[in-house]
Amino acid sequence: MTEAKTWYAPFWPGRPRPAPEVGKRHILVELTGREYLPMAAAITLWAVVVAAIGHADAARLLAAVAMVRAAQMLTKFATPISLKRRADAPAEIRQQAYQFAFRLQAAALFAALVLVALLAFAMTSIGQHEIAAFIPFIAIGMPARYLRFTDVRTASPYYRLALAGGGLVMVLFGWAAGWGSAGLGIAFGAREWMAYFVMRWWPRTPRPAKVELATPLAFPEVARNSAILGRRMLTYRLSKSLLTLLGPLGSAAARTGRGLNWHKRVEPHVPHHFVGFTLFSLCTIGAGVILALRSGEPAAMVGAGGLFQIGAAAANVVLLWHYLPTRDAEPLPEDDDDD
Repeated sequence: MTEAKTWYAPFWPGRPRPAPEVGKRHILVELTGREYLPMAAAITLWAVVVAAIGHADAARLLAAVAMVRAAQMLTKFATPISLKRRADAPAEIRQQAYQFAFRLQAAALFAALVLVALLAFAMTSIGQHEIAAFIPFIAIGMPARYLRFTDVRTASPYYRLALAGGGLVMVLFGWAAGWGSAGLGIAFGAREWMAYFVMRWWPRTPRPAKVELATPLAFPEVARNSAILGRRMLTYRLSKSLLTLLGPLGSAAARTGRGLNWHKRVEPHVPHHFVGFTLFSLCTIGAGVILALRSGEPAAMVGAGGLFQIGAAAANVVLLWHYLPTRDAEPLPEDDDDD
């Protein structure tokens, strides 16, 4: 007789229950925890920010957040997948994989901090002093994000919920305490640390890896997984950008599609060419630069930051293009943390 499967409820991880049939109710619960609650928390968070510092400064803060995220997207490596696959490997293999992932993420963090410093300098040079002042405060949370990628216990599909909920708590506290724009900028940086500690200490049983390995971790494996996942998530980000034009319903539709993994099903059928990806990345980043230089209005800077994000995500894939496998050569890596 085979052993009965167990299911771990999304809001009470670590408590095994008999595996139910995956029906509409289960899917709705999953979508609520992974997508709808984070969306509601994020909307409330920004409503509090607008009430605390006004529309203009809130837009500048959002632009700074987008620009810091662009630096993170350009330097992102998907190390949690490789660490998860070695969870049951001998101790020396696990130790080697952790040390390699830590060194790689430390190097990525250093490169991202250099990019952030350049972005702050660029914003100052074009007269966007408020955005330049926000950027270092947002960067406070960057070490927490890169540290999280070296700890498989923090990989969770509910990270976005912890991030948005932690950010809401921080800005509510800052608003009640009478913090100004700088204080709310610090709160945004601190939310990354809060989310990291929540994911680190919240009791949960990680899902077992579909592919288990007992070999030392090397860069080609990480690069391959990063390129595949980066290309996959770019499909989602582009669809989200288009659907967001329809307002809240479009954003909800995009998040529903991500929760149902539609982007994973669509991505293999989208044409992929190195030249096309390179041109798309350069044109998107160039459009963001032109928008920032020609307008300078807070809303335009938010748009420029969004273009920087998409361009940086595509550039990350371009930089790792050499490691992309041919289609259907190997199973795509699984990932329960697609932030």
